[in-house]
Amino acid sequence: MKKLGIWLLWLFILLLADVTVGCAAVQDDLPDHAELSADRMFFEAESGEFSASGNVVIQADGLTVNAPQGTGNVKNKEVHFSDGITVSGDWRGEWVDISAGKVSFYFSQSPTYIAEGMVNGVLGKFYIDVDKLYMKGSDISAVKVRRFEDRESGVTFGAESVKGVLDDGVMTTFTAEGRVWLNGRPNAAGGAVDIRGDKAVYSAERGSVVMSGNVKAVQQGRTLTAGSVVYFPDSNRIDAYGAQGGPASITIDLSRERQESKQ
Repeated sequence: MKKLGIWLLWLFILLLADVTVGCAAVQDDLPDHAELSADRMFFEAESGEFSASGNVVIQADGLTVNAPQGTGNVKNKEVHFSDGITVSGDWRGEWVDISAGKVSFYFSQSPTYIAEGMVNGVLGKFYIDVDKLYMKGSDISAVKVRRFEDRESGVTFGAESVKGVLDDGVMTTFTAEGRVWLNGRPNAAGGAVDIRGDKAVYSAERGSVVMSGNVKAVQQGRTLTAGSVVYFPDSNRIDAYGAQGGPASITIDLSRERQESKQ
């Protein structure tokens, strides 16, 4: 069993090394060393399939993956972990501490990572709580986003689905659709704006989030309804536009205004 474990370890290292040589365009995103250990291991040379079970641990590029069991295929350059996974460590200078029901890694072309089943935890500058997370190169997408918090910008949002682009750990663009909500930065009085709509488009270059479709923004007793709004996180400003050229409207809770003025 020990010899088999050492053999599989070297296979895994050679697998990743081969990917690094074969994919020069993305080699900076791949680990150059990996270690695999488990209580039980199996490898089938002809098919390239291998499996490991019982305290499966893979350490690569500063990350540690713990799982009850894992399977993979050396020829297809893929690895799968299931039954409750944790991924933690320092990755490219960013702290990662994620748990998920299932995680898959594909190294055949652009590195692809898929996590499913109550995926939550810290991913660099972000806190995520989603049903499914998909990353390929700089592209990132998620399904059933209960919470996605950008700790650098101070913006938190959720939606049915999100697609975006990461550049050096920074979200440069994203599009969120389906029951979108967004919590902005608190203002001087401590109240954060809560914006809801059907779709949101963010651009770091423009420094804004455009929310459209049945938009409602609420902040400290004021409710704004509009066809669309543009939110600027840095200045904490909202520009509102009416639907089909009509006016936007704002409702003020006067009782709350009087109460706050007495304080």
